[in-house]
Amino acid sequence: MKASRLWPSRLRPTSPRARRLAMAGAMLSGAAVFSVSILATGPSPEPELREEKSWPVSVIEAHPQPHSPTFTAYGQVEAAQLARLRTDLVAPVKTVHVQEGDWVAAGDVLVELADDEVRLALAERQAELAQHQAELRSIESERDRLERTLEQAMSMHRVAQQKLERHQALLESRLIAQSLMEEVVAQANQAAIDLEDHLRRLADLPNRVAMQRARVERAQALLDHARLQVEKTRVRAPFGGPVLAVNVAPGDRTSLSAPLVELANADTFEVRVQVPDSYAARLQRHLAQGEPVIAGLEGAHRLTLTRLARRIKTGQSGLDAFFHLSARNVASLPPIGRVVDLRVQLPEEPDVVALPVASLYENDRIYAVVDSRLKPIEVERVGEYQSPDGEYRVLVRAPELGDGQAVITTQLPKAMTGLLVKVS
Repeated sequence: MKASRLWPSRLRPTSPRARRLAMAGAMLSGAAVFSVSILATGPSPEPELREEKSWPVSVIEAHPQPHSPTFTAYGQVEAAQLARLRTDLVAPVKTVHVQEGDWVAAGDVLVELADDEVRLALAERQAELAQHQAELRSIESERDRLERTLEQAMSMHRVAQQKLERHQALLESRLIAQSLMEEVVAQANQAAIDLEDHLRRLADLPNRVAMQRARVERAQALLDHARLQVEKTRVRAPFGGPVLAVNVAPGDRTSLSAPLVELANADTFEVRVQVPDSYAARLQRHLAQGEPVIAGLEGAHRLTLTRLARRIKTGQSGLDAFFHLSARNVASLPPIGRVVDLRVQLPEEPDVVALPVASLYENDRIYAVVDSRLKPIEVERVGEYQSPDGEYRVLVRAPELGDGQAVITTQLPKAMTGLLVKVS
């Protein structure tokens, strides 16, 4: 078709370029009309239905029943009683009988000091005691003699007085001379003086005996002190346990402040465990109610919770539990300071369910299967549990968790409420 037929004469393009543009526009318009007619008259497709995916899961039936929760904790072996043995003697060290790591019994000699000086002092005190004892015996003998001769002294005094009375009568009758009378008076006076002296000495003897006995007792105390000083030259173990340190050697000279030997009391061995926050309140309750909390150590020791203590340090706080470690089997006792792995067993808890670890989501949520869909249940984590066949389980409790309820044991990456699952 020619361009003269498409355009009126007054609108007909006059230049070649204008004619080319007019032809291109006419062709584009025709193509657009043709496309619209195809879309309007074409068939409409049916929508495709998408089938919901079901996720395969494994389940376990929940059966709430009593269980004894357990948990694993790390602890450090300690001793509640540590002795740093010193001496108040300044003397050379003669012999050292122990080394670090040795086990000793109560009363064993650990270190011997030179005892020459203290034995000389002991001999001096023994001599002083013997002297005072001899003086006491002499005074007691004098007392016995005065008591025995008291009657004779009184008799001599009576005889002298009677003689004086007779001679006074004779003198009045002028039958004796004055000089004889004076002799009789002197004899009577001497008898009275002798009796008075006898009585005075006898009355003073209890005081002398008491004073001398005090001297004997003081000498005995000084002798006991000297013997104690001799005994102090042998440093003995106050209790049985391991030797932690030996700080002297033969030839050293002791001082009043430096410890000779450091010793731990094996009867006070215990394991200090930092209690997880989730178990702190329960441990306090069990201990207050007198319920036993047991822990196992390396299959050879059975420990019992004895006390709890709060320990606050810079930037941290926590509760420490102390488990008593019996020293009956000395050979298997771990050394002081060793870090050990404890399996702590709490008293039995009612209505708890043992589930595999894979059943827990975010530590406090599980999913039950109800009509092939997931239902979340918030649970209280009570503790851990090891089944008779050795399988590790987690003990949980929740009011919604009924007997026979199916709980998934599969960790789904997109577990959510209402998710369709298929139990395999």
